[in-house]
Amino acid sequence: MSAATRPSSARRDWLLGASALCASACFGCQRRGGERPLRVWAHQGQEGENRALRRIAAKFASEQLQGRSALELTFFPDHHYTERLSIAAAADDMPDVFELDGPLVARFADARQLAPLSELFTAAELADFLPTIREQGTVSGQLYTLGAYDSAAVLYFDRPLLDSVGASYTHGGPGFAWAELLDTCERLVARGIVPLSLHTAGAADEWFTYAFSPLLWSGGGQLIDARPGGGVRGVLASPANIATCRAWQSLFARSFALPDAVDPDPFGNGTVAMDWSGHWMARSHLKNKGPALGVMGLPRYGPRPVAACGSFCWAISSKTEQSERAARWLRWVTDARHGVAPLVEANGAVPARFSAFAAFPEYQSLPYSLFRRQLETFARPRPHTPFYATLTQKLAAALRDISHGADVAARLRRAEDEVQGFIERWRGTLQVRN
Repeated sequence: MSAATRPSSARRDWLLGASALCASACFGCQRRGGERPLRVWAHQGQEGENRALRRIAAKFASEQLQGRSALELTFFPDHHYTERLSIAAAADDMPDVFELDGPLVARFADARQLAPLSELFTAAELADFLPTIREQGTVSGQLYTLGAYDSAAVLYFDRPLLDSVGASYTHGGPGFAWAELLDTCERLVARGIVPLSLHTAGAADEWFTYAFSPLLWSGGGQLIDARPGGGVRGVLASPANIATCRAWQSLFARSFALPDAVDPDPFGNGTVAMDWSGHWMARSHLKNKGPALGVMGLPRYGPRPVAACGSFCWAISSKTEQSERAARWLRWVTDARHGVAPLVEANGAVPARFSAFAAFPEYQSLPYSLFRRQLETFARPRPHTPFYATLTQKLAAALRDISHGADVAARLRRAEDEVQGFIERWRGTLQVRN
């Protein structure tokens, strides 16, 4: 992109800064000449994670740029971040390299905003990344993103409580079959114990898709036909999804889980026996429960287990004029020692590279070893589709209503109609433009 076509700095400030708070830091700016710094954008996560990324950037500027150029690192709050990227793309003013939420890779790839990454890494280096990280970043056979960490969802449980009601389980094993989950819940309720926390009260849209898509997949369903020309008609409201969602709804109908529970950590606080949650609660649950903490895979409605995965990943703009430095940053921030280890230490996520696990001995034991095993074997990214943002919004709205007793088939068909309508309008607009 030439200077003549780049928006003025005043317009860029209005587009990117006026409606959302952001925090920027420039590394190496004191020593650089007139060369534009490498622009790096990231989501504003936990403060410890933000500090770690700033330290990674400072070390990169010192060791890789060595005063010849600078790096400008800008954080945006989570709830504004994708909007900021979309505005930047519309203004033809994308940063050189940026974080991207994993389910949105296909959207930005479809808009031709991402540069391919395969040639930046050897085959051996790519094989060092978890298969879920590679799959998350691959669209139509082309690798566009790589991440420093991944995520995992599991069912935590209080072992003494489940023992006290005679429940059968395998600590560290596959999740309950649906009949086993219901039997355990019935036993707990009979003893006056609230069985399960699903964190549906006040949860963001993405929680519903992330946490409960594995259940739909295990029941033989899909969220969308992501092939070219595909959609959700006959898919989102399929008989398999209707059956699975009716089973999920029964957890609330039978008071095995509460749709409006306000306690953000009822399991840690000792008011429920099981917690449908993820890796981010491992440190807290271990502290609160100690050896009483149990963990297994998520419950399944069909014969095969499926696990959730996915997180923020790194991409290079297809429009960058600094592709060499952008590539060096991406390699640095996903390097096992320079990027993965400090970020995982800060945020507690799962290392994205096999070579990084040596720095985290806790992955030799539960619950951490289960996180890794799931990601290596049966975890599945959310669908690769440019319509994902609409899909997750409408599915989440449907699941909220279903948890409160809505007719399952009718509510899924409504969500299906809404998503398919959006897809058809988008395709119609694209045809007019072409």
